[in-house]
Amino acid sequence: MQLTRAADYAVRVMVHLAGLPPGARTSRNDLAAAADCPEQFLSKVLQSLTRAGLVESHRGNTGGFELPDRHREASLLEVIEAIEGPVRLNVCLTPGCTCSRQAWCPTHAPWAEAQAAMTEVLRHATIGAMARRTVA
Repeated sequence: MQLTRAADYAVRVMVHLAGLPPGARTSRNDLAAAADCPEQFLSKVLQSLTRAGLVESHRGNTGGFELPDRHREASLLEVIEAIEGPVRLNVCLTPGCTCSRQAWCPTHAPWAEAQAAMTEVLRHATIGAMARRTVA
């Protein structure tokens, strides 16, 4: 499994925004440079982050993108899922899955264990902590 470029760029943008002073706004152009991402592609990423409520978008002369204080400690899992949807290592781990093999499949338990471990790590890694490491 590999994250999409969109998710990678989203994490980079969120870490950059978390490293700015609270209430600071920055342009899409500045975010594209900070994330080393094509500006047009970043527009789609920013739309997803805004739609998820993780980033606020402001129009006008004083416009730009801002990280609300309540999301400075957003988890890596929240950011990734805002872009990609729920993270699943295998379709059988999707809630409500009706896989007929699930009860006896020898791979289901390892998939479930790996899924739980991965989401636990991503849930505890926060954007704010990563931003503090880049500044320190």
